[in-house]
Amino acid sequence: MQDTCGTITLRPYQSSAVQAVHDYLCKKTDNPCVCLPCASGKSVVMAALIRKWKQSMPWMRACILAHRKELVTQNAEKMVAVAPDFDIGMFSASIGRRDWYSSVLYASIDSIYQHAGKFTPWNVIFVDEAHRIPASGEGKYRRYISECRRFNAKLRVVGFTATPFRMDCGQICHRDHILNEICYNANIRDLIAEGYLCNLRSKSGVVQPDLSNVKKATRGDYILKELSGAVSHKKLVIDAVDEAIAFINAENRQHVVVYCVDIAHCDMVRQAFAARGVQAVMVTGKTRSDDRDSIVAAFKRGKIRVLCNVQVFTEGFDSPNVDCVILLRPTQSKGLYSQMVGRGLRLDDDKSYCLILDFGRCIEAHGPIDLLDGPYVALATCQNCRETFSRAVRRCPACGWEIPRREVEALEQSERERRMHDGKPSNRSILSDEPEIHPVDEVFVTRHRKEGKPDSVCLTFRCGLKMFRYWLPLDHGGQPEWIAQAWYRKFFPDHKRQRVSVDHVLGDLLFPQEAKEAIRSVTVVRQKKYDQVVGFNQ
Repeated sequence: MQDTCGTITLRPYQSSAVQAVHDYLCKKTDNPCVCLPCASGKSVVMAALIRKWKQSMPWMRACILAHRKELVTQNAEKMVAVAPDFDIGMFSASIGRRDWYSSVLYASIDSIYQHAGKFTPWNVIFVDEAHRIPASGEGKYRRYISECRRFNAKLRVVGFTATPFRMDCGQICHRDHILNEICYNANIRDLIAEGYLCNLRSKSGVVQPDLSNVKKATRGDYILKELSGAVSHKKLVIDAVDEAIAFINAENRQHVVVYCVDIAHCDMVRQAFAARGVQAVMVTGKTRSDDRDSIVAAFKRGKIRVLCNVQVFTEGFDSPNVDCVILLRPTQSKGLYSQMVGRGLRLDDDKSYCLILDFGRCIEAHGPIDLLDGPYVALATCQNCRETFSRAVRRCPACGWEIPRREVEALEQSERERRMHDGKPSNRSILSDEPEIHPVDEVFVTRHRKEGKPDSVCLTFRCGLKMFRYWLPLDHGGQPEWIAQAWYRKFFPDHKRQRVSVDHVLGDLLFPQEAKEAIRSVTVVRQKKYDQVVGFNQ
């Protein structure tokens, strides 16, 4: 049964998020965080929660904080769609609104943080882009929330973010932080598969900046001045733009957003596009607000093909027609990387996928955006069309180019060394659901017991620092046993037995070594939270 709020029908995961927050606040006394990917409708979930609570508690007061006027406006618009009869206000100098008495207030943190005591106490505060709350200190969010608690000691805070971590402190949810626990987390890959987000494809450019000498701030991103020096070489920019134009023309990309390092770099990129007859407009923090609004409106109407920007269109930029994102801005920040790529996740009738073009080593640095805190997933780059794809499939899905055997062996050796030294893979994909080959370094064999079932053989493959398990139900009967027996005969054809038992395998002292010699590598696929062995390579 669909859950309808006003003129909006909640998606199943949005309904689940609403219920998860409600249950958390009812059962616990600390503050939860909801993790929803870019373009998945965080503002709808916030509005649905407020509607749910005000229907049973009309006196309830809620303040929704954001750091950009675009987010304040978008969030408020969703609330109007969900509950147009509510007393909804906005408090933002850049919007020109200061509504002091509304019971549901959408506010810019810059405008409201000094005025906590001037409002009737809030019952709940929502924080959009909650990763912006610092772990400590006297930032605006912490100051405002602390002051609000002076007037209501039972104030609850609910965070919403696509990236629940910060470069300076790691995870934003901690028992000593304002937000204490993630109560709901939706995965990008799942939402793409279910048709709620746009699919992504990625290509890595041949042209890449040399970042080896670019210094980083302590526990932070690249030092901007040094990064600018590394990327702002005229030939580097021109070559990257030439390659990008070839890609966007070949795949008919008409709504392109480009992320640059600073104003000078952005202007170089814009000029390079313009010199090649591609209409491009630049937007930076120096662009006047009304000019920026006009440019964005023209881009959404399709009047501008390429939109070059500097740290403007990372959060609060809602343009579903974006069908290509060009990363010319290298970053060590997982959050910034996710926000840049996330601009292409919104659905639109005129696109079946969004193309990510990486000219900043971003995919290499961070990997798939749906596994930013997960395991490394090493992939290859097609030498013909630059598509990124799994080494396990050996063949480019876009053009059919096949990785030469010698190169596969070299990649496997490089990956083995990387895993033993905890390094990073050389080529990554924008999503995580493709198979990955792991060279086997050691095999452990143990008995697996499960109540009510016969014992199984558990094979544990050590691949560098990772462990992957596979079970052989040799004594289970039926199809599971048939498959397990066939597996055994395939890899150990010299064993003459028609049928082997769990006890036989466990009693064979040489079996672990024979298994390591028979199976050089395993093919693994990430399925939600777990790795599943799906192939064995001799």
